[in-house]
Amino acid sequence: MQALYTCFNVIMLVGIEILCWLWPNLASPTLAFGVRIPPTRLGEPVIAQLRRRYRVALLLAGLIELLALLLVAWLLPLEWQLWLMPLVVIAAVVIAGCLYALMHRTLRRVKEREGWYSGLRQAIAVEVGLPERQARPSPVWLGLDLLLLGLLWGLTVVRYPALPERIPLHFGPNGQVDRWGGKEELLLFSLFALVINVLLLGLALTLPVRSRRLDPADPEQARLDRQRQQQALRNLLAAVLGAVNLSFFLILLLLTQVIPPTAFGIVFVGVLLLPLAILGLMIFYLAQARPAHTYVVRTSYVERDDDRYWKAGIFYVNRDDPALFVERRMGVGWTVNMGQPLGVGLVIGLLLAVVAILLVLLLLGQH
Repeated sequence: MQALYTCFNVIMLVGIEILCWLWPNLASPTLAFGVRIPPTRLGEPVIAQLRRRYRVALLLAGLIELLALLLVAWLLPLEWQLWLMPLVVIAAVVIAGCLYALMHRTLRRVKEREGWYSGLRQAIAVEVGLPERQARPSPVWLGLDLLLLGLLWGLTVVRYPALPERIPLHFGPNGQVDRWGGKEELLLFSLFALVINVLLLGLALTLPVRSRRLDPADPEQARLDRQRQQQALRNLLAAVLGAVNLSFFLILLLLTQVIPPTAFGIVFVGVLLLPLAILGLMIFYLAQARPAHTYVVRTSYVERDDDRYWKAGIFYVNRDDPALFVERRMGVGWTVNMGQPLGVGLVIGLLLAVVAILLVLLLLGQH
């Protein structure tokens, strides 16, 4: 079992590193490392140089993290393996974020020193007219999501009357039952799965796409890039929900005693594959969402240089902007204006809510 945990953590680390490797490529070509660049400067050698530095440093950091992971797995007992995965994810993301911020600062200094925007006409372009047709998730993923949800609830309804009043509800790393409870908790489990489906399916089907901002240098290519990103994100949400539903169904097979507790290892492996499946889906669809490598200057305008409002190229801080939410620079969706007191309060409240949920889940797992 310890070898299984180690293999899982290694694969997770590799997947996270691949995501971090792809992350800078998801932005518009005129937004390298969160720095706004005019299309006439896309061929600057410093940009390619910084990309190479980022990837080499990311690769070296990944190798060090891998060695540390294997060393810890060899020295520590099985129980500690459960805590390695979140630590591995946090460490990889923090290191990649620091490297990204370093490249951002370096490129921005070069841009300001050499005056890349000097003499250029800056503008903001917005698409007008009738809204474009909304993209929809793949019917295959939607059908799979609904099928698994139907199987999950069908299993709950069929098996519930035949179950004893007291059933095993949690298993330890060694497969032994460490928590018993009433069978009515199965209904809560199925309701939780239903809520997750409603949230993710609703988001995949009605992903807000109110912004119609385009790059004024090449509006048509910018519009195509936006459509591709929106389609990929909708498919990703539907695909992740399919993986989650499959995991829920495997757990329910064990809780409803359709398969005996001795088959815990089979279910455990299936559930353990969930984050790996999600990682794989993210890599696949994020690769599809990558924008064009370059924009052709088709007008006499370039995108407005707004770097001063984006800290590290990610966080929007503008005290003079009354808007609480603004369009993200990367991908689709909206982000909070940290220059507004209410925006800071929202971010702090969200972080506290996440911490509270994690603490509740931890306490429930100990009972």
